Amino acid sequence: MSAQITVTVAGNERSVTEQTTAGALLEEAGAGGRDVVVARVNGELRDLFHVVSDGDVVEPVTVQSEEGLSVLRHSTAHVLAQAVQQLRADAKLGIGPPIRDGFYYDFDVETPFHPDDLKALEKAMQKIVNEGQTFERRVVTDAEALEELAHEPYKCELVGLKGGNADEAAEGAGVEVGAGELTIYDNIRRDGTRAWGDLCRGPHIPNTKLIGNAFKLMRSAAAYWRGSEKNPQLQRVYGTAWPTKDDLKAYLDRLAEAERRDHRKLGAELDLFSFPDELGSGLPVFHPKGGVLKREMEDYVRR
Repeated sequence: MSAQITVTVAGNERSVTEQTTAGALLEEAGAGGRDVVVARVNGELRDLFHVVSDGDVVEPVTVQSEEGLSVLRHSTAHVLAQAVQQLRADAKLGIGPPIRDGFYYDFDVETPFHPDDLKALEKAMQKIVNEGQTFERRVVTDAEALEELAHEPYKCELVGLKGGNADEAAEGAGVEVGAGELTIYDNIRRDGTRAWGDLCRGPHIPNTKLIGNAFKLMRSAAAYWRGSEKNPQLQRVYGTAWPTKDDLKAYLDRLAEAERRDHRKLGAELDLFSFPDELGSGLPVFHPKGGVLKREMEDYVRR
């Protein structure tokens, strides 16, 4: 018979068998459900597959929370990177953190991404999502990581940042390495085979199906590796992900409304001012109508 341990879950003490996972514990305690994407164990975010220990304090973290939403977006960034390497086998991986309202991932690719490329990537991502691949955490030594990632020069460079403040050395690097052990997250198919993997601290959602169809790739842009113009220029793909399709639609509607209200667009449409390239994008030139409006506003302020 397995030994029993005592843990605190959602504020209540429970006795469970050893090797119980955080996810199973939350389900048994009635604190689980589809909305729970990770667990907070002794104050730190952990995968639902994390095995709890005696004395642990475990709390559910839902996808609606700020922390849970960041985890969802980070996992979606992994799916993006997997899709990129499916369609462009020569792509080298940079960094892919969650950010406000979404995520990004940097890639070293032969040719820049175009809008049609993003559509193709979204289709490849949806296939990965629908496969229901699980995110499995695997601890590796520095030497093992460098050997496994020998074909990924940027990842190998990140391994060298372990132990310091990775985010200071490279924006977003804290999601890849930190002061503790190195880990690789493998995407595992339903038949148990490994589909893909990435250097990452985690945590991640348990299954790609939780991403659903509430994600979208927004744009691509150039970005220097580690933010320095002395380093190679990579391609950064930006995306967004939300708990539901309705949340995604609401976000896209907000963006569209903000674009309609953009003063630069309104200024041109109303023939008030423009931003000639010869002067720079931040220097407006007022047209006759705009000059009248500007003087009226100045007079109003003086009064």
